[in-house]
Amino acid sequence: MNLRLYLREFEKSFDMEKAVCNHGFFMMAPNIWNPKTKSLSRPLTVSNSSSVNVTISHPRTLSFLVIQVHGINNVSRVDEELILQQVARMLRISPEDQRDVTKFQEVYEAAKTSGFGRIFRSPSLFEDMVKSILLCNTTWERTLGMASKLCVLQSKLADGTVRPPSSRQYKKRKLVPKPRKETRGNFPSAKELASLTKELINEHCKLGYRANWIVRLAKMVVSGKLNLEEMESREMEAEQVIKKLMNLKGFGSFVTATVLMCLGYYHLVPSDTETLRLLREVHGEEEYSKETLEKAAQSFYDKFSPFQSLAYWFDLIQSYETKLGKLSELSQCDYKSVGGCSYIKADQMNISLSF
Repeated sequence: MNLRLYLREFEKSFDMEKAVCNHGFFMMAPNIWNPKTKSLSRPLTVSNSSSVNVTISHPRTLSFLVIQVHGINNVSRVDEELILQQVARMLRISPEDQRDVTKFQEVYEAAKTSGFGRIFRSPSLFEDMVKSILLCNTTWERTLGMASKLCVLQSKLADGTVRPPSSRQYKKRKLVPKPRKETRGNFPSAKELASLTKELINEHCKLGYRANWIVRLAKMVVSGKLNLEEMESREMEAEQVIKKLMNLKGFGSFVTATVLMCLGYYHLVPSDTETLRLLREVHGEEEYSKETLEKAAQSFYDKFSPFQSLAYWFDLIQSYETKLGKLSELSQCDYKSVGGCSYIKADQMNISLSF
């Protein structure tokens, strides 16, 4: 079954390839970008909390995106709306996002010429937050692996192969394990992760200390202590959002700035070792220490206020594509080569290896 997401006033400025292939999140499971068809495939969540696989494309002659829903002949109106909302979120198809693209391109002419302005993100804020944690204090290759393993775990949770520790069936499974070919599912929801222990997650996904942060985050979301809808409404002042994020375990300056960018607040540069490389190699700036990098990067991009992180990300993408060619044309096996041009051991919060 095919659904349509009409672009309407966004049609002239929207480019599917540029809207997807501009941030490391598009390379992370369960996203699959097809360079030949210029389409994006992944599972999306529907009203009964199950997942459906979709493929999103934009034939150039059409004024709408085509969303092919696999394995279903009929989609309810409620589920259709949920699917369209998730696709619109990922590709930033909204009046607010269009306004930001236009204003950013007014202050950065090179980005306008390139058609850059939409930063790809996940179908949900929770997925964005967890993936931001996965970027911390590790290599890009390992980040890709952790995301993939979380999606495999979700598949096992969905079919009952793995159950929460409180489940009697789970205990029986531990005694009599059943061999199973691993398949990738959706990215696990807050409810799914909140039901697990950090030990079980690490047994399957090897997230290290990140597992504890992620379980705590999931439990706060499920309990209502952290209202993601409120944060996403854009009705809160940026400083209020920052305060909420910085109070979360594992959310230092880098993770916070990355999540803010996903929310549409672009004034903080998410500084990490790739920022250090960019300032040194591309902009000819001196090599900063991790203590001075954040302030230096922020100062360098303040001329693009309030779109500092968009300007930084545009420069970073240009840097990668100068070395590797268009990111949209890379094969999945080459994703691990993106980033990691330099690696500096980071502390838990502030310096990481992002892309």
